[in-house]
Amino acid sequence: MTTFTEDIAKHEISADLQKNVDYINHLVGVGTSWDILAKPFRFGNLNMVSYVANGFFLTMNMVLILEDFQKCIQDFISGRDPAKGFTLDELVAYLNTHVAFVQVQPVDKMSDVTRFILSGPMITFIEGFDKALMIDTRIYPMRSIAPPMVERVIRGNHDGFTETMLMNTALIRRRLRDPRLRVELLQVGTRSQTDVSFMYLQDVADDKLINDVRQKLKSMTTEAMTMGEQEVIDVIGKVKWNPYPIARYTERPDVAATALVEGHVVIVVDTTAEVIIAPTTFFQHLQHPQEYHSYPMVGTYLRWVILFAVFSSIFLPGVFLTMNAYPSLIPKHLAFFLANGKDPLPLWLELLLAEVSLDVLRLAVLNTPVALASAVGIVAAMLFGQFATTIQLLQPEVLVYMGFVMIAQYATSSFELGSANQMARLWILLWTAALQWIGFGIAVLSWLILLLRTKSFGIPYLWPLLPFRWTHGMRDVLFRLPVPNMDGVPGILRRRKKGGV
Repeated sequence: MTTFTEDIAKHEISADLQKNVDYINHLVGVGTSWDILAKPFRFGNLNMVSYVANGFFLTMNMVLILEDFQKCIQDFISGRDPAKGFTLDELVAYLNTHVAFVQVQPVDKMSDVTRFILSGPMITFIEGFDKALMIDTRIYPMRSIAPPMVERVIRGNHDGFTETMLMNTALIRRRLRDPRLRVELLQVGTRSQTDVSFMYLQDVADDKLINDVRQKLKSMTTEAMTMGEQEVIDVIGKVKWNPYPIARYTERPDVAATALVEGHVVIVVDTTAEVIIAPTTFFQHLQHPQEYHSYPMVGTYLRWVILFAVFSSIFLPGVFLTMNAYPSLIPKHLAFFLANGKDPLPLWLELLLAEVSLDVLRLAVLNTPVALASAVGIVAAMLFGQFATTIQLLQPEVLVYMGFVMIAQYATSSFELGSANQMARLWILLWTAALQWIGFGIAVLSWLILLLRTKSFGIPYLWPLLPFRWTHGMRDVLFRLPVPNMDGVPGILRRRKKGGV
């Protein structure tokens, strides 16, 4: 039994205009779907029917194109001997040099005809020809370029990606005018037929990486890509229950352009205001654009602050709980780690309750209308912070440390890494609650094993720490070097040459 997509692929374009019209009208729902327009024309002795999706063109542009289209066909027919006739290729060659628009091309597959109709270009069937004409008239609805929502900087550019793939690739190419930059177009999703651009620098990115990612994109069998970039990574990265992101998402064109120069590949998914950078490592998620808009010493300091904040967000609750399990062993200068222990709830449950409560507060602020979000957040924080301690639900120390942990979680611009670190934090907290210091050790060891076993498109996730590399590796993680001292491509991403990397 053939699938719907396979049936379209097998159907051929007929030289009989009415057969093509009947098939397409039934397939795309002309007469039922009001936004699919079918317009019959007669230019000279040629009968035609054009299809276009409403909303993907400007009305005045379309009127001018059709007028020019009609005039060009009439001039073409009048300048030829009627007895000799003409081929569609001759007509296309004439239109390409006379129609005052970007692109005219023949289409010989019904599956391509359907995809073009539903994605915006105008398709025209002509009586007597077993091919169709495509004129790319589409102008997608799009919002204006706005500052990034997450990766914000004090200095530097403030333009961010939009939901239109063409605009996003243009923002990258504006920063990277290298003739070796390649932008391959793919369609993903048997139903959605989502446009995906696969970008890489031909002389920088490793060929094995390029071929691997390209093949995975082409072999995707998912039905739809309506949720955008995360679905792409879930499929090509074979993501299961490991929370750590194997790709980096960015809203910033400068970050994407830098990644291309470093040998990464970039995947731009239409309808998504973020692009995918692959492969990536744990430490690359810790980098922030502000580091590169600051002087090297300041950028290095910011990098160390981020490292401290991220690892504090993972281990601090577990360390706090372990110390309170052995208060007699804690020296006086670390007494601020000790809670009074008089509340009715066990300390581990208070930490867990604070974690969940902060997540509830975060989701409430996220889902509250913008005009009310600030007020709701302030009121909820005041009520929760003041009365939770009054009724002995939570200790002040718990609120202080969990509040710091939540702030530290967002010190990195990678929301995905922060969320993964939260899962690690809960894992360590539960094991520590069960077995105290032994549980803490087991949880940390299992967390390290998870990261050691994680790979991003064949790249070890903890590189350059494990396996260790200083030059072109750990040195660039710990220090924001001056631009003249930067070596460009990280060692793990350098193009493979004969005899090694």
